[in-house]
Amino acid sequence: MANGTIAFDTLSTSGQITGTAKSVDTDYVVNGSAKAWTHLNGSGTIAVQDSFNTSSATDRDTGRYEFNRTNNMVNLLYVCSGSAAGSNGDGGSTFVTGNFFDFQVQGPYSTSASSSGVADASFTDAAYVANIVHGDLA
Repeated sequence: MANGTIAFDTLSTSGQITGTAKSVDTDYVVNGSAKAWTHLNGSGTIAVQDSFNTSSATDRDTGRYEFNRTNNMVNLLYVCSGSAAGSNGDGGSTFVTGNFFDFQVQGPYSTSASSSGVADASFTDAAYVANIVHGDLA
């Protein structure tokens, strides 16, 4: 089977769904799309629940996870963010730091209005861990 190329500068809709036709420059689609993301169960025996551009994850230590990416980024000028929670829907309880390969969960954070910051500075395993990367692929 032969592979081909489709080249275009703008994506357009007919407006049949919303009643109004819309279009977007393909640069926004390419530059604004996540280049990697991972959702994993980070407690006990970790397991990747769903992902894109992630082949596996390794439990490095308490609250530390290493991702094995399928494709690398072109340079170090990318943005990585994430979230973690002890239970479903509890996304504000931890502090997450990381990069393309290594991800750390620290907390929990205090949620009271009169107190801010990390209540417990130690790393912690989280039941729900999510990581996303934006930038340019190599």
